[in-house]
Amino acid sequence: MQTIKLIPYPHSAEIFDGELDCKTLNLIGGECFAAKDFSEKIASMGIEMSSSGVKIIYASDCGDITDKEGYGIVVDGDGIKLSASTQAGLLYAFCSLRQLLFNHEGKLPYCRIEDRPYLKHRGLLVDVGRYYFDKKEIMAMLEICYLHKLNVMHWHLTEDQGWRITIDKYPLLTEKGSKRSHTNFGVRPHGGYYTREDIAEIIAYANERNIQVIPEIDMPGHIQSAIACYPYLGCFGRKLKVATHWGIKHDPLCAGKESTYAFVFDVLDEVIEMFGGNTEYIHIGGDEVFRHRWQLCKDCRSAMAKEGLNDAEELQGYFMKRVCEYLVDKGMKPIMWNGVNANIQVHPQAVWQLWGGESEDTDDARRTRSECGGYLVSNADYTYLDFPYGRLDVKKAYSFNPVMKGFDEGNLLGAEISLWTEYVPNYKTVLARLLPRTCALSEAMWLKGEKDYGEFEKRLAYTVNYLKEQGFKSRPLRIANPCKLRGGIQKAWFNRRVLHWQGLHNLIDDAYVTKKYSDKNKDKE
Repeated sequence: MQTIKLIPYPHSAEIFDGELDCKTLNLIGGECFAAKDFSEKIASMGIEMSSSGVKIIYASDCGDITDKEGYGIVVDGDGIKLSASTQAGLLYAFCSLRQLLFNHEGKLPYCRIEDRPYLKHRGLLVDVGRYYFDKKEIMAMLEICYLHKLNVMHWHLTEDQGWRITIDKYPLLTEKGSKRSHTNFGVRPHGGYYTREDIAEIIAYANERNIQVIPEIDMPGHIQSAIACYPYLGCFGRKLKVATHWGIKHDPLCAGKESTYAFVFDVLDEVIEMFGGNTEYIHIGGDEVFRHRWQLCKDCRSAMAKEGLNDAEELQGYFMKRVCEYLVDKGMKPIMWNGVNANIQVHPQAVWQLWGGESEDTDDARRTRSECGGYLVSNADYTYLDFPYGRLDVKKAYSFNPVMKGFDEGNLLGAEISLWTEYVPNYKTVLARLLPRTCALSEAMWLKGEKDYGEFEKRLAYTVNYLKEQGFKSRPLRIANPCKLRGGIQKAWFNRRVLHWQGLHNLIDDAYVTKKYSDKNKDKE
């Protein structure tokens, strides 16, 4: 049975008798980025543009297509017709045509394609806090998003191990906070950050390809790089260094001092200035907050007493609520990881990003059934591409289902692939982690319902060659779906990360902080 060799596969595709030889093409439809980009890229595939070539008639004002990212392709004896109701839809039509021309070796079967995405938010999280990637590399990742019809890059810009975004009011964040002396047990320093000009250029590049860029400024945890620059942001004014090891650090922002909120709001003002014209969302993290310092901090305890909060967990909810309210007042929508107790109402417009697994009895599931701004699914078992193929192979990635039992599908906004970079130190490794799993996950986000992995794998064989021709080398399938022995070795290698956690240091440091700042010790003094 003949099939359309395309990933992600279209919502609807019919194939008819006949074939169109596309050695030369003639674009008819006016100037637009989609057509210009198509013309530039198609030349490398040995296809020429000529006024005497096969006609490609395209338009972005088709009233019959209601989905803003939907498109239609008709191939018959008269040529090729591309239709959409928006520039975004037309962009995807050209994107699909490019892949079809390569995968079908320039001879397209007569067909009719009617396509639209299942999920509205289809994202790739790129963590640059652990390892910095330059502007050219970020743009290459955006191109990968475009080729897979992903429409969001979630840009994880700040971490304990590095602050990557210029904030004019706080210059030390990049002068000092973007650099660390070494990584884990190495000796090599690492650093880098993005200027306002870099960010504007990256956003423009993304927006041309129907990709919105959502920044993440992680707080109140995962922020030791900022505290290292401005010690007053921590509970005790301790002089810390930009973190060198992976794992959760135990010094969050002080949630009891107004100076902390002033800093946060100043930073967010500049982030909104840089990103607000491109997206309505700002991600503010919120997970993996170690609250030991708050329990000892007089400012945090005073804030709890003043606000009638029972414990440090409720203090975290208070912190996130204030930040959410600030963003909403500025016309933005906050996104948070599921790190705040679901029994604490943070903000009715907050969007929750869920990295946990499926269970209808979890707090996360109940949260999606209550008043919220929606939720995103980043189930780690299927979408975390820092995992080796022995733990998350292509076949498992393809089985990803963002609709989880017990969760309110009506509030489901979309899903994201997560490229955490603790073990992704360079662009070569980025490609090894992304491809071909992004092919599988993009189709899982584009099409709803049951899918045939065997049929997908046949199309994948053509598409990985197409990606290579575009400059993106994929891991071969024998590695991407490893045998039991190879997979076991990969998992064993990955599990060595516990050696990099610096857990003993954290325990010793906790004991030191407890001794120095506890009330009992102060009474003795």
